[in-house]
Amino acid sequence: MTHQDQLRYLLLAPSASSGAGGLRPTREDSHLYNAYLRTAQKFRGDIYLKDGAIQQWQLDPDGRYRMPGDEDSWHLLLVLARQKVVGCTRFLMHPNTVSFDRLTFRNAPLAKDRSWGAKVRYAFETELRVARAEGMSYVELGGWAIAEEWRNTRAALKILLAAYAWAGLMGGCLCACTATVRHGSSSILRKIGGGTLEYRGEQLPAYSDPAYGCQMELLRFDSRYPNPKFSPLVREVQSQLADSLVLTGGKYADPSSPRESVPGSIGLSNGGSDSHAW
Repeated sequence: MTHQDQLRYLLLAPSASSGAGGLRPTREDSHLYNAYLRTAQKFRGDIYLKDGAIQQWQLDPDGRYRMPGDEDSWHLLLVLARQKVVGCTRFLMHPNTVSFDRLTFRNAPLAKDRSWGAKVRYAFETELRVARAEGMSYVELGGWAIAEEWRNTRAALKILLAAYAWAGLMGGCLCACTATVRHGSSSILRKIGGGTLEYRGEQLPAYSDPAYGCQMELLRFDSRYPNPKFSPLVREVQSQLADSLVLTGGKYADPSSPRESVPGSIGLSNGGSDSHAW
């Protein structure tokens, strides 16, 4: 059996989630949920720090990179035998009635720019109107990281396409993310089906994000329309996700607790990432 064959997915669901028709029922286990969430945050911190996307001071005392909204997000973990996390991403899901002022994108430097701020707001509000008209949820994608030894593999591609697969199981979603120009990440995301957000036909430009020290872009996705080239792989990932364990911490989840660890963990892999926001 190859390492590829030993990979599996694990989903962490926010406590407010009641699951979805296409996924297995959630299993409430606050200790295990907290352990995996902390492990993912530590893994993410190791990856981003080595990549130069964040600085040491941005990690908590346990070495975790904790992003706003982590406890309210779905987290997809790519796990190797003996529970070793080798990849992760997250989906912050909103009802389509959410306002722009409740999105984390409102804090993007371009959204605060004197010339572009109003255009960014208009672009997102247009997306939200489409989501309402189509009866779709709205999702902020992010938190993507993968261990160095798994980059440029089929597994890396599958964790990117997992956004389409998961959103399909959730009933369809419009999505957006910030993607770094570094390593060609934004170009890779366009190849799988992403597109640039627009203001009345004018594409929003790349911008400098001082928090991450790189150029970023705002991209959009419609879960119904991945690049047709990758549709078979999306269906494969969707089938695997439908059979994956879904953990929730319940109302007593406390990921700040340091007491639990992932059973059988053999440590975290350091490595570069192709994107820190995605």
